[in-house]
Parts: sequence; C-alpha cells; structure tokens
Amino acid sequence: MKSIISNINNIDNNHLAGGALALWFILNISTLILNKYIYSSLYFYYPITLTAIHMFVCWIGSVAVLRVYKLIPLITVQWSGKQFINIMILSILFCSNIVFGNVSLRWVPVSFMQTVKSSVPLFTVILTTLFFSNIGGKKTTFTRGTYLSMIPIVGGVCVASLSEVNFNQAGFIAALASSILSAVFAIVSGLILTQQMNAVNLLYYMSPISCCLLFPLSAFMEWNAIANEWPLYGESKPIVILLLSGLIAFLLNTFTFLVIKLTSPLTYTVSGNLKVVLSISISILVFKNETNFFNVLGCAIAIMGVVCYSNIKYEESKAKLEQQQQQSLKQLESIYEEKLDKESLLSK
Repeated sequence: MKSIISNINNIDNNHLAGGALALWFILNISTLILNKYIYSSLYFYYPITLTAIHMFVCWIGSVAVLRVYKLIPLITVQWSGKQFINIMILSILFCSNIVFGNVSLRWVPVSFMQTVKSSVPLFTVILTTLFFSNIGGKKTTFTRGTYLSMIPIVGGVCVASLSEVNFNQAGFIAALASSILSAVFAIVSGLILTQQMNAVNLLYYMSPISCCLLFPLSAFMEWNAIANEWPLYGESKPIVILLLSGLIAFLLNTFTFLVIKLTSPLTYTVSGNLKVVLSISISILVFKNETNFFNVLGCAIAIMGVVCYSNIKYEESKAKLEQQQQQSLKQLESIYEEKLDKESLLSK
C-alpha cells in the first residue's frame, strides 16, 4: 500500500490540508471532552490505567500505520545503549505528562485545565534559561518580546486560578505539573533526538516502553480498586469507551503529523491557539461549567499571551530560515564565481 505522503500530490492539496485540519480540531477537542466524560460519567478515577490503555492503543496503531499498512514512512533508529536511554527518558516524560493531565481532569474543569496548560511557553523559557541555555556549546537566548509575552500568560493564569469557581488544589497542581513536563519534553526531545521524528514514529518507539512502565504501576496502584470499587466493573460499554479514547488519542497524533506536513508553520501555530479557545468554549457548553467575568478575563489574557509568544517564535524561525537560505545562496554564488574564474584561466 502506498504511503499517505506519496498520494498527497494526487489530491488537491488545499482540500486535503483543510480536511486534515478539520479532523485535527475535532480529535483535539474530542480527546479532552471524552477523557473528562470518562471521569465525570463513567467514574473511572484511575489516571495511570487510563494512560496505560492510551499507550497500548497507540502502540498497536503505530505498528499498523508504519509497519503493516505503511501509510507513513518508518524512520529507522540506529539502536545503541545511549539511544535506548534517550527513548526511555522521553517515554517517562511523555507518559508522566499524560498521567498528570488526566489527574487534573479528574478534579478541575477542562476550561480551567486548558488555561493552566497555556503556561507551557512560560516554563519552556524558564527551564531553558536556567538549565538548558548552554548545552552543546551553543547558547540559547530569548528576545525581549518573548520575555514580555510571558507577562499576560502569568497574569492570565493567576487571574483565572484565583477566580475559578470550581478550583481544586490537587487538580491545579496536576495541571501545572503537566505543563512543566510538556515544556521539559519539548526541550529534551530537541536535545537528545539524533533524527527528526514525526509524532507517529515517536509514538512507535515510545509507546511500548511507556506500556512497560505504566501497566505494572497501574496494576500495583489501581487494579485492586478498579475490581472492588469501580461501579461499572464488568460492563462492556465502558471498556469500549476507554479503548475508543485511546484510539482517538492515537488518531490525534497521526493527524498532527499530517497537518504539519500539509500546512505552513503559521497555519499550525494559529490553529494551535484557536484549538485552545475552542476547547475551552466547547467544554463550558458541554459540561456547563460555572464561570464568572474574571475567570473568562484571565483565560482570555493567558491565551493572548500564548498568541503573542507563538507569533514571535514563528517570526524568529522565519527569519532564521531566510538567513540560512541567504547563506546557501551566497555559497552557491561563491562556487559559481570560482568555477567561472577557473574556466577563464583555462581559456587563456
């Protein structure tokens, strides 16, 4: 079967990109809503087991997409002791992030959780500045605009947290921990991955390790409670919903790859910001979360900060790419001039 990439040129790219983007929005919002539904309506208060199920389905899905049907090219990793440790580190960070995100959904509304998660850029800047600014002999610095964009993010999260009607300390701390782990994962993956990995290939290598970590932990900490305390234990419908949530989580990663492949960095950046707004708005409508003026204001301020940060990072990456293109052009011009000089000398 031909890969998805090889078929892209046979379809109108605008229609394909639009369809992938629409499904990406639906899957993003569905993941949040369904996970919250699992806690609020299925009473499945077991975040480690839920994450383990997600990782297992992602493992099966990535094998099917990459090896069985070959819809996306498999990126082969040259395994070594160091590379295994690197993937292990990423797996721990990845599944820990998801576990804490699921824990936060147990205690706080999706809208508040998403507002707190908008602090990821803040922690990325802080952690990079404190611990990762001078690794590999190259110093990482941020512009004044980047630092200024942190002000509305911090202010918005503070206002939303202080005014949250359904505030829960455990849920807030879990959402904050998930934000920190998201930032650490993004930084560390950029440092230790020797090859550019898309979301599906990264899942292919991380999900089996995550399963090996999560299933023993969930068996030790949660399975006894599931068997004895979960009111829906033994029913088939909740199991189907749990597996469906894992399938949606995997499809989200697949469509993240497609959206990045088919759209521009600007489109993906803007879509990411719009996704946060839609997730918050739809979750309020679905779960009828009690909100007030300051809660909405704090959320809006935080999102504004994220939009500013995303725009600054996009402009920086665009300027960097243009600089690299200019350098490459100068090198080609230099080579061409040298060739002309040699030809002129030979003609004499």
